[in-house]
Amino acid sequence: MNKSFRRYFGLFGMALALTSSAAFALTPGQKLTKAEIAEWGALTEYKIGSSRVRVIPPQYSGSQDTLLLNAQGVVGVSRNEVVVSEAPADAQAVIQQTQPRPVSVQHFQPTDITVAKYADFAQAVEALRALKAALPGAKVGLPVQFSKQVPY
Repeated sequence: MNKSFRRYFGLFGMALALTSSAAFALTPGQKLTKAEIAEWGALTEYKIGSSRVRVIPPQYSGSQDTLLLNAQGVVGVSRNEVVVSEAPADAQAVIQQTQPRPVSVQHFQPTDITVAKYADFAQAVEALRALKAALPGAKVGLPVQFSKQVPY
């Protein structure tokens, strides 16, 4: 009887742990309360154009995306990528030589868009500024998704 009680108690504990961790999973578009945001303490803030975003601490190790908060407390996600369009022919070479160096660079010929992926959000923001200066005629952006993707 004692073994049976321990087994059920252990299963109950695991179920409780799994449901509580799922309750704290953040998704793009989710609006957080000021109390929920305050639990993280001071968050690193970046200014991108006219917007300010704060970096949410990673929920689990190994995540390649960065969760962000906008001024309204809405969760967004960045893939730490800088997108370049309407760039001169040597844009890929410029991207490869600009600091910080990207982890990878992909060029999509049909649309003439180049995507540079960086190790983290801080590097992506730094690269955004550097590439805007290095490629003044190009459109350079750092996409952040603040809504859920809707399948069509």
